[in-house]
Amino acid sequence: MSNKRSGGARATPSVERRRYPRAATTFSADLVVDGRRYAARVLNLSMGGALLDFRGVSSKPSVAIGARLSVAIRCRAVLGTFAAEGEAVLWNTTSAPEPLLAIQFDGVTGEAADTLEDLLAEAVVDLGRLEAPTDIP
Repeated sequence: MSNKRSGGARATPSVERRRYPRAATTFSADLVVDGRRYAARVLNLSMGGALLDFRGVSSKPSVAIGARLSVAIRCRAVLGTFAAEGEAVLWNTTSAPEPLLAIQFDGVTGEAADTLEDLLAEAVVDLGRLEAPTDIP
């Protein structure tokens, strides 16, 4: 008889599967789903998507995973507003007091990509000026 384990899961270090690096932000956003608009705070942002926080907002969204949506993201330091279509990909229920919505953008090109790159550059600059929120693990 063999002492060999079979079929057991092997512990491996977590591997980053995201295509684009994320930047922590303090930007604001408007999310539109099924014709309803919701205000949100953008916790992190990448060329591929964003993580949205709805704490402190009176109207909380009820968004199904896979739902089509549009989002407009802005910050005071960047002149343009980034607008994109996309879909809801995940409700994160473990990282904050209230669920956070992860969204994925459809392909971002042209002027929208330029504006998004400007927002990401500003997010990096903001990291040096602002303290991270203390209520989000």
